[in-house]
Amino acid sequence: MSRIPSQVPAALTAPTLATAAPTRASAPPTAARIAAPGAQSVFEAAAPRTAAQGAMPAAWRGGPDTEIGRTIATMVGRMRQNPISIGGETPESLFTRNVLENPDISNDQILAMSRVPLEKLADSPEDRQTVEQRIPNARELDSHHFTVALVAAVTGVDPQQLSQVSPGLGMTGSPSTPLLFAPERTGLKLSTALHDFTDYMRAAGVAGVNKAVWGRESSWLSAAISLGGVPR
Repeated sequence: MSRIPSQVPAALTAPTLATAAPTRASAPPTAARIAAPGAQSVFEAAAPRTAAQGAMPAAWRGGPDTEIGRTIATMVGRMRQNPISIGGETPESLFTRNVLENPDISNDQILAMSRVPLEKLADSPEDRQTVEQRIPNARELDSHHFTVALVAAVTGVDPQQLSQVSPGLGMTGSPSTPLLFAPERTGLKLSTALHDFTDYMRAAGVAGVNKAVWGRESSWLSAAISLGGVPR
């Protein structure tokens, strides 16, 4: 879900894709829709006990004894603990190509991403309510689980808590416009997940990530570009 300001160009205020926005629902989801009392959550169930071993990507950024090397290893290690994928793409592969191996992303930006706290990632109460009303099953969708896994792995926040405070993760569009829906096409799910990551980082204070990935720092311009697919 793009964090687009309330004032946006008219061209972005109506759906332009074949997928229509879902109709308004009467009952918002609850925590029980993620996990019934006493049951494993989808996030707990997805993670195996040990992370897959393998070489760390972006070794050119710094060796394993450097701060950036340790930070990347921690991020990637968390991603490898969750086998979620969409269309053969994993959070690790998407993050590696578009962020870690992106020469326009600095080590300082990656370090700043690792320090973003949960409160900086939370949707506003108004946005949360809008998502829950317009997409009542948002937290159950694979696009949401994938995006939560990506953001949680990079920042280290608890994925269950992140899902609760940010149901808009993995949803295409913005609550401030009529364009807000659950993506159905694989390509749109992945570009939405990547844009949500970069735009939530921007909103959390990590400047320049939208521009480095999408070519524009503006939330609404980068969101419009993301409708064309993942850039790398």
